[in-house]
Amino acid sequence: MTDYPNWFQGAASTNFDLHLSYLAGQNNLHFLQIGAYTGDASKWLLDNILTGRNCILTDVDTWQGSDEGAHHVMDWQDVEQVYDAKLSVYSTVFKHKMTSDEYFADHSNGWYDFVYVDADHTAHAAYTDGVNGWRDLKPNGILAFDDYMWGDGLADQTLAPRMGIDKFLDEHVGQYTLMNKGHQVWIRKNA
Repeated sequence: MTDYPNWFQGAASTNFDLHLSYLAGQNNLHFLQIGAYTGDASKWLLDNILTGRNCILTDVDTWQGSDEGAHHVMDWQDVEQVYDAKLSVYSTVFKHKMTSDEYFADHSNGWYDFVYVDADHTAHAAYTDGVNGWRDLKPNGILAFDDYMWGDGLADQTLAPRMGIDKFLDEHVGQYTLMNKGHQVWIRKNA
């Protein structure tokens, strides 16, 4: 197995710690992560937050990469094996190898305390994942988008997430409290 970049470090891990630590050790938490990659965020959540009884982490990923340049050189079968090895010791993580659209079509339940969107970086996919995650988020739950500023230099901005995230935010004004807007966008669903 190969070593891969740990993109969770930096802004992501800082925001996870800042915005989720108050949940550490609570029981019956249900988190959804759309885009799991090598499992760095998953492992952090399971070690630091989802430590109470009956806590569940659901990871959804195709483990096929996307059209991003950094993904073209990766062996995605190996990336998935790294994820599997890293998370093999945890019994409270549930892996779904499918697209987020497929997952939401089969698993709409409205029970998540936290939804993390970090998969397909196109504007359309970020928007759609946000809409679907929002629908299934509990009141006072947190929705976070990664890579808000990723792809700012692309000629075609529909290939970057910002436009889709901004559309989502504009359509849901008054329904959330903004917690953070920088490299990532974090919002809390109003009760």
